[in-house]
Amino acid sequence: MPSAARLRALLRSDFLRHGFLVFVAMSAINVLGYAYHFAISRRIGVEQYGVLSALNAAIMVSTVVPAIATTIVVKYAAEFRAAGDRAHLAALVRGVLLYGSLTTLVVAAAGIALSGPISAYLRIANVWAVDITMAIVALGITTPTMRAVFVGIEDFAAFSISSVMESVIKAVAGIALAYMGFGVVGAVDGWALGSAVAILYTGVTLGTRFRRMPGAKLWIDGRRLFVTTAGVALSTICVTSISYADVLIVKHYADPTTAGLYGALSLSGKILLFVASFVPTIVLPKATRQALGGESPVGVFVRALGLIVAISGAGLVVYYFFPAFIITSLAGASFAPAAPYVFSYGIAMVLLAALNVVVTYKIGIHRFDFVVPLAVCAAGELAGIAYRHASLGDVIAVLIVGNGVALAASAWRVTAPLRAPDLVQRAGADVAA
Repeated sequence: MPSAARLRALLRSDFLRHGFLVFVAMSAINVLGYAYHFAISRRIGVEQYGVLSALNAAIMVSTVVPAIATTIVVKYAAEFRAAGDRAHLAALVRGVLLYGSLTTLVVAAAGIALSGPISAYLRIANVWAVDITMAIVALGITTPTMRAVFVGIEDFAAFSISSVMESVIKAVAGIALAYMGFGVVGAVDGWALGSAVAILYTGVTLGTRFRRMPGAKLWIDGRRLFVTTAGVALSTICVTSISYADVLIVKHYADPTTAGLYGALSLSGKILLFVASFVPTIVLPKATRQALGGESPVGVFVRALGLIVAISGAGLVVYYFFPAFIITSLAGASFAPAAPYVFSYGIAMVLLAALNVVVTYKIGIHRFDFVVPLAVCAAGELAGIAYRHASLGDVIAVLIVGNGVALAASAWRVTAPLRAPDLVQRAGADVAA
């Protein structure tokens, strides 16, 4: 195909169309998220922002549970859609709504019961702020799992509406309450309100859409489900740990001012990670669908990695030349001492963004050979930070080395040919009546 025709085909592809839609939604979410921290950090000061940063990190770490469920739901929804099995897709939706709601109630009760010990570990005096955070954790388990159905069937418009709605309410209400004098408690109250509205909208939308579809008993091959769940669970735990546990470890060991500086540094560095977060979202259903259909999904991986390189490379240039502007614009002039570490933290996040793409792609094609090496790297990184945390530079050095090794280990055989017959037969067994 001539290069001009190839370019036109690429521009008309659903990969770019869906990618652009999710990119716009994720960009709006990121802007709102940073507006939330931008405004609140200036209102509550360095030490109280250290508290909010720790609560934020705790919420992010807790997303390991919905991330596992979300990945599995996306994978099976994509397979049911590819097989044209609307009855089993409807059954999957009903299961998500029922069991997700029950899980939310159980987690909320357990989290509130444990808020005392959590407050003590993180050295947070206001237990109520931790209680509200545990409610956010509970709501955050079900909502992403519901949204996963939209991703699996590649309805990225509904996914985007639900996601952006939550972020708008979180930012507006959280900032307003913080400036009304409620501080950290007001910030997390606004977050909880956004989560509650989002779960209501998403549940009603799914329930309405799939209510009249013919039902079926959801039968899934147990062995394949076990392999999928174990692989997704371990990889999600590892990636989430690598992404957010550093903030919690620093909060535990460091003085309040250093913890606050590191929280703002993490916030600034994760811009690169969050801007690229739309890429894994579109990779998983597309890689799954192509692998199930007997096509080579390598093109999906190559395009995804190209986007990561382009976005991250441009971002690192800005981080190198304007570190002080970035950190002070996000968190305020009092956080300027963290500026020398902005670029190096950004490198760690670029490696993490690439790792996310590799892991998501391999899950999509049902290849879990990366899980054990990734687990070893994640454990080593946490141990390294716990052992070497005398300065912010020490912590970041551990992150760069750990993320780089994890990426290299996970990328092994990433473009090796699929065992297509085996993959298709096992996937097809799941959607048999």
